[in-house]
Amino acid sequence: MTRYPADALVSIYPFTRQPEGDEFIIGRVDTNIFLALPSDAIELLDYLAAGKTIGQAQSLYQKKYNELPDIEGLLEVLEANDFVNIQSSKQIILPTYTKQPKQKNHFTWISQSSAKQLFSNKVLIGCALVILLALAAVILKPAIMPGYQAFVFTKNVTLMTLILTGINVIAVFLHEMAHLIAAKAVGVSCQLRLSNRLWILVAETDMTGIWGVPRNQRYLPFLAGPLLDVVLTSVLLLILFAQQEKWVIISPIASQLMQAIALSYLLGLLWQCYFFVRTDFYYVIANFFRCRSLMKDTKIFVQNQIFRLLRFSHPTDQSSIPRGEMRVIRCYAVVYILGHIAAFSSLFFIGIPTMWNYASLLLGTLSAGYQSNPYAFTDALVMGLLVFGIQGIGIFLWINSLRLTKRR
Repeated sequence: MTRYPADALVSIYPFTRQPEGDEFIIGRVDTNIFLALPSDAIELLDYLAAGKTIGQAQSLYQKKYNELPDIEGLLEVLEANDFVNIQSSKQIILPTYTKQPKQKNHFTWISQSSAKQLFSNKVLIGCALVILLALAAVILKPAIMPGYQAFVFTKNVTLMTLILTGINVIAVFLHEMAHLIAAKAVGVSCQLRLSNRLWILVAETDMTGIWGVPRNQRYLPFLAGPLLDVVLTSVLLLILFAQQEKWVIISPIASQLMQAIALSYLLGLLWQCYFFVRTDFYYVIANFFRCRSLMKDTKIFVQNQIFRLLRFSHPTDQSSIPRGEMRVIRCYAVVYILGHIAAFSSLFFIGIPTMWNYASLLLGTLSAGYQSNPYAFTDALVMGLLVFGIQGIGIFLWINSLRLTKRR
C-alpha cells in the first residue's frame, strides 16, 4: 500500500511565497518555518491546493513536463514541516507528525506602522548626518578616538566594571531591539534569545520570517543593529569632541566611562566583521549572493575536501547547488577556515592562559577569606562572577550545540 494514495486530498495550510532566483521560498508565518522549493514543486502544490487529488496532480505534471514527479518525496518534506494535512476517501491511516509549536514573538505591541516611522527615510538621513559629523570630529580631533586605556580604571575598579557591564547589557538589548523593530517594519515578527557563536555568549534576534519578504527588504533588518551602534558611538564621540573644544565640562571619570562605552561599541562592530560565524554582516553577504544556507553548505564542502584528502568514501552530494552559489561557497570556505584557525588560536594561546592566570589570582584572594580583606574578597568574587560566569555560559552553550549537532 502506497504511503500517499492517488485518491488522497491534501489540505494545505496558508503560506507565503517569495521568488528567489530559480526557486521559491514558501513559509508559514505562524510557525516561522520556511522552505526553498523549485518552481515545478510550487506548481504541484498549487494543483493540490486547487482541490486536485495526488493522482490528478501527478497526471497534470506529467502532461506538462513529460516526466513523473516525485510527489511522495515532496509530501514527506511538506508534512514533516507541517505545511500540509493528508486526507483520504478510503480512510487509510496515514503517518502523523508532531505539530510545530507556534512561534512565540516578543514585543507584539509594537505596530508595523510605528516601526516604519522609527526606520523612515527621515530618520535614516538623520543617522547619516550624525555619523558624518562624528567622522569630521575624528578627523579634526583624532585624540577623541578611545584606546585600550579607556578600559583601565584606576579608581573604584569593581564599581566601574559593574557600571560598564550594565551599560553593555543595555547596549546589546538596544542592538537586538533595532533588529526586531526594523524586521517589524517589513512585516516580520521576531523573538529575542540568548545563543552562542562558538564559545562566545551572544544575544540574537530570531528573524526567520525575513526569508518571506523580498530580498532587497532584508538588508535594513540585518543592518539595523550595527547602524544603531554606529549612531550611538558617533554621539559619544561628538560629546568627547565638545569636551575637547571646552564647549561642555565633563568629569574625568565620566569622560573615561564614555570612552570605554565607545570602545566597547567599536569592538562590537569589529566582531560583526568576523563573518566566519553568523554575525549580522554574514547574513548581509549570504543575502547578497543569494546563499540561504551558506554556512551549512560551506561546512559540508570543507568536510568533503577533507574526506577526499583522506580518501574517505561517500562525501555529501552538492551537485544540486547552482554553479554561481558554489563559487561563493568555495571563496567563503577560505574565510571560514582561516577565521576558525584564528579563533581557536586566540582561545588556546590567549584566552585560556589569561583565564587561568585570572583564576589563580582570584582563587588566591578568595582562599584568604572575607575576614582578611573584605574589600579584596568582594572584588575578587564580583570579578570572578562577571568574567567566568559569562564565559562559562558561552562555553556550555557551545558544547551543547556540538552535542545536538552530533545527535542530529
